[in-house]
Amino acid sequence: MKNIILIIALILINSCNAQQKIIKSLNDNKLTEKIINQFSNKANVKIDNSIFALYFQENPHMTEVHNDNVTNYTHDGITITIYRFGSVNQINEFSKDYEVYKKSNKIFFIFNKNSNHKTLNSFKINKQSYFDMTVINDGYDPKSWTITFNRDGDLEKCSPYDCN
Repeated sequence: MKNIILIIALILINSCNAQQKIIKSLNDNKLTEKIINQFSNKANVKIDNSIFALYFQENPHMTEVHNDNVTNYTHDGITITIYRFGSVNQINEFSKDYEVYKKSNKIFFIFNKNSNHKTLNSFKINKQSYFDMTVINDGYDPKSWTITFNRDGDLEKCSPYDCN
């Protein structure tokens, strides 16, 4: 009987550990890497030869559709949408209308010009107006993934892929 209880306890502990969230909040110092890795796994996107852009929006206008019901609202928080591009030239197009920051040769952060949320300041390093075109790959993958945080920076939901 003790063995059965011990086995059940171990199964429950292991299932709890497996369900721990990888992405928890905006304050995670490895947030970018976690988002890219999760997106790559869920969307079946290769990290090699990919250029990623993370688009940060404060209080975005959202539309949710459930069956035939459409709900429009302003989300009280922040969303991050990750895109995969095949060319830095595609990122250059964003720099015309948005603030673009370079994390590395293959990772960029995009913000609306009026973005001023204090939590996002840690991402706003290395502002760019034009990018080196030597890193060019072919193609564009239209897959994207939106991660929604509340105004305190805590994870709320993700779509179209699960958060963790």
